[in-house]
Amino acid sequence: MDALQNSRDPAGLDGLSLAHALLLWAAFAAISLAILQPALRGAFINDDFSLILKHPYLNPLNRENLIAILDPFGDAAIHGVNYAPVMLLLHALEKALFGGDTLGYHVVNAVIHALNCVLLIALLIASRVPRLAALLAGLFFAAHPANVEAVAWISQLKTDAALAFALGAVLSHRRFPALALTLFALGLLTKASAMAALPMAAALGWSRRDPRRLWVWLAGWAIAAGLYAVPELRAQVATDISPYSDVWVQIRSIFSFWARYLAMAATSYGISPFQEPEPVRSILDPWWIGGFLTAALLGWRTIATLRARSAEAAYWILAAASFGPVSQIWPFMHAMADRYLYFILPGLIGGSLLAAMDLGARWTAAEPGREARIRWASSATRCVAFGTVLVILAFGSRSHARAALWQEEFLLLEVGAQQFPNGANAAYYRALLAAERRDAETAVRELRAASQVSLGHMARFSADPRFEPIAREPVFHELIDEITGRWIEFARSRGLETQTWLRSTGQAHRVRGEYREAIDCFERALRLGGPLQSALAIEVESTRTLWREARKAEKP
Repeated sequence: MDALQNSRDPAGLDGLSLAHALLLWAAFAAISLAILQPALRGAFINDDFSLILKHPYLNPLNRENLIAILDPFGDAAIHGVNYAPVMLLLHALEKALFGGDTLGYHVVNAVIHALNCVLLIALLIASRVPRLAALLAGLFFAAHPANVEAVAWISQLKTDAALAFALGAVLSHRRFPALALTLFALGLLTKASAMAALPMAAALGWSRRDPRRLWVWLAGWAIAAGLYAVPELRAQVATDISPYSDVWVQIRSIFSFWARYLAMAATSYGISPFQEPEPVRSILDPWWIGGFLTAALLGWRTIATLRARSAEAAYWILAAASFGPVSQIWPFMHAMADRYLYFILPGLIGGSLLAAMDLGARWTAAEPGREARIRWASSATRCVAFGTVLVILAFGSRSHARAALWQEEFLLLEVGAQQFPNGANAAYYRALLAAERRDAETAVRELRAASQVSLGHMARFSADPRFEPIAREPVFHELIDEITGRWIEFARSRGLETQTWLRSTGQAHRVRGEYREAIDCFERALRLGGPLQSALAIEVESTRTLWREARKAEKP
């Protein structure tokens, strides 16, 4: 603790010297690895396959694929439904270093998570939070059970790295504005959530009365954000989620999500893999009412602290700006997730700390009885610090236990199904259990229910080896025909003319026995060029063979 009390180093992170920051980083890395130890040998899960192991533009990462990854309007962005070249390049580097050994991937995520803890501590100290309080805040963030998903899931490197770039940009803006702009741009190109750093930096600049030159640099941030938004919004054309049928249901649901995130942040209540809360249809639902009231309260507090030029406002703005993209204003497949709290939580932590400091200072400054109130406040502060330590220890223990779920996907599906039994992932889990019993009718019924939420839930079911016991059942093939037909219609309606999407559409036609249409898709994909040329050439020939055999069989 003495190290934290030393004077500022001009080469460091604002109020935290570089040497002490490096020591803290090492300490937090050890803490993160200890908490996540059960997951360190965990297998690749879900998106890890499509984003790392089987991503067409990473296998291999040659010159042509690198150009496609960097192209803001290229096929790679449409394929991933996001323009995130830095994320893909980080995964390519990891794959070159670690291959199929998951330990290295998990260690990288834990080390970046530790860096985010240190950056948060430095940012809080720069905002005049006492160093002990800032350290406890960093430990709270390190141990929070909701963060297990963002750190233990290999492909969530994008979330961890984007937050590191975002916090680094905010921290360095005042002294190294060119570096800050670079970090902000890298954050955007890793994950769109990094956009939240822009309003936070602006609010901090307002509170500090930054000189005009820094506002000019911040205008560069805004230009970068605007340029990034064009390809990012274009890539969203591949999203297959329908909007809410009732705007009032959507509004109530958004407020309920906010309340749920607040409950998760404060207590870890409600954390779960594969979250699927139902839309809020009742006007009396307590989640949306609580969300509306807290949003109004925090909105008032943000305006008041902005008017007072307090740094507190910047943290509330960070929380709100981080919530906005995942609030379901623009619906997407996963309405809620533990990992979405990863960007929101630092804002809630900082805002709460600074609000408590401000309210405590106002209360102790009042006359009469000031000295008695100061003594009482000092005792209360010690009690709060002790209580926070107990919460951190409890959170760390729970996070360690939850890390064990990330050893394999089936464990996550099981817990998610228990928490959200009416969700699509629960239906998929029940379908797996039914397939294991060779109950094809039940498995198909559950899979069909899952497909009603999103075709994305069904992207892997026909190739999932766990459905092998019912793979030859007619009802299973009927379901495949049904889902592939919907997939073809979706791709046609969105005009998804990229090599990877045309290949998927061609494969869907082939499954349905529509060989002429399949060959047409494969040949169009070949003419476009891309990373799948050799695979497509093989598929064209094999499909032609199937077509010839089918026509022979039709002849009397």
